[in-house]
Amino acid sequence: MAKLPFTMNRKRKLIVALATVAVLTLIWLIANPLGRFGLCRFGYTTYSALPLPLADLQVRCDGRIRIVKKTHDLTFDRIEWLLEPMPEILIIATGWDGVTRPDYKILRYKGCELLVLTNKEGIARFNELKKAGKRIAIHYHSTC
Repeated sequence: MAKLPFTMNRKRKLIVALATVAVLTLIWLIANPLGRFGLCRFGYTTYSALPLPLADLQVRCDGRIRIVKKTHDLTFDRIEWLLEPMPEILIIATGWDGVTRPDYKILRYKGCELLVLTNKEGIARFNELKKAGKRIAIHYHSTC
């Protein structure tokens, strides 16, 4: 049986497959930049190109991240880890509907500038300040 002119050989198929993966990876990294928040929706977060469904997380100003237990009542002891490397600014992202409430000790903390914002505002501000080179930390509640 004769080969049709549009039939690709194995090497060519491999090149096309690798090129496709490279393009898709590039698109993903553009939409979800390293060291910043990317695609985020209720219950779904992408930080530093890493998808994190249903995860609350904390990002320190030194770049370390950790997933934390969900809670609507945020106490000071839950954010102390964020304050160890001395951020200039701390964002408390209170969820998509602003349900998480930081306690009075967090609100009175004077070690850095504090911003209490909804998720949409918080991730936009985080990305903006991070791009500007600020030492910024965030506590992010992925739902509510």
